[in-house]
Amino acid sequence: MSIALLLFLMNVGADRAEACPSIGAIRWDGWFPDNPWEKNLAPKEWHGRLPFYGKIAEDGSCRVCADSREVMDREIAYAKAGGVAYWAFCYYHPKSWPQADSYNYGWRRYLKSEHKKDVNFCLLLQGGSHMGPAAEWAATVGEFVTLFKEPTYQRVCGNRPLIYVFACEHLIPHFGSLEAAGKAFALLREESQKAGTGDPYIVAQIWTHQIQADFLDAVRFDALGAYSAHGGKGGQCLYAQLVESNHSYWEQYKASGREVVPTVNAGWDGRPRKYDGPWYEQGTPSEIAGAIKSAFDWIRANVSVSPARTVLVYAWNEHDEGGWLCPTLEEGAARLDAIRAMRDAYKP
Repeated sequence: MSIALLLFLMNVGADRAEACPSIGAIRWDGWFPDNPWEKNLAPKEWHGRLPFYGKIAEDGSCRVCADSREVMDREIAYAKAGGVAYWAFCYYHPKSWPQADSYNYGWRRYLKSEHKKDVNFCLLLQGGSHMGPAAEWAATVGEFVTLFKEPTYQRVCGNRPLIYVFACEHLIPHFGSLEAAGKAFALLREESQKAGTGDPYIVAQIWTHQIQADFLDAVRFDALGAYSAHGGKGGQCLYAQLVESNHSYWEQYKASGREVVPTVNAGWDGRPRKYDGPWYEQGTPSEIAGAIKSAFDWIRANVSVSPARTVLVYAWNEHDEGGWLCPTLEEGAARLDAIRAMRDAYKP
């Protein structure tokens, strides 16, 4: 191969990577040994949701445990092959409640993996007690900054570590006042910049009725987004309606004048958890890939509104809540295969 041809192919690859926004996926790691969630998938009607590491016992019960090196390494390989650039790990401060640290196995396993370079990561914080004692916030910030120093921590807009924050309405009660909540996140920004890891790009994951909430300015969030962007009334809905709901969220966030990180739902169906409210039929792999493509197109059409150039997918492994990209025993890696094919063929 000539040097000229090699350089051409390298430039094509670089252009393709630049053309596509990054794809992130939420990780909620409740699949530790003897977890209370696996029983939700025991009824036969939910067996199609079981992740590749799930097992069905002879008595009909399910075992769903991802807390092992082998599973993590396979998840990384699947995510890389599927075009997922990073995982947003839900963080639970160990002092939140006695079993809280069980939910942190995911990011800890990831950081120990020899293959972590293949997929980046970032934090998804949760307002309230999940952030740990307010009196220990400075120490918690120190832990976060240490994670920012990891070479695989996801960065956007240059050298800015990406952070998502869910349940933002609990920030003011947790820290004691509007001013205290603002100072808490100002400390996070200060310590990160002092350590040379940049000014964090912090995304508030909110519902649309919170667009004018006072905590947004107090904390100085950089952008708006969602954990899940579903809506509507109770009962069965089409996946296409879920995609429409996602688009509605993006547009309402945009209308606020703030920056936006669009969320795409891979699904939403909490019937195994006995949720009230709407549930959506599962999308086909091509429909889910198409929903992500529509987010790519939206970012391209709204460059100034979405400078982080990233799409967050709900979710990687919310199997009993109805949103997943993680391969399953029944479907295999069909969703990830479709996403990768879409991404590779994407032409802005």
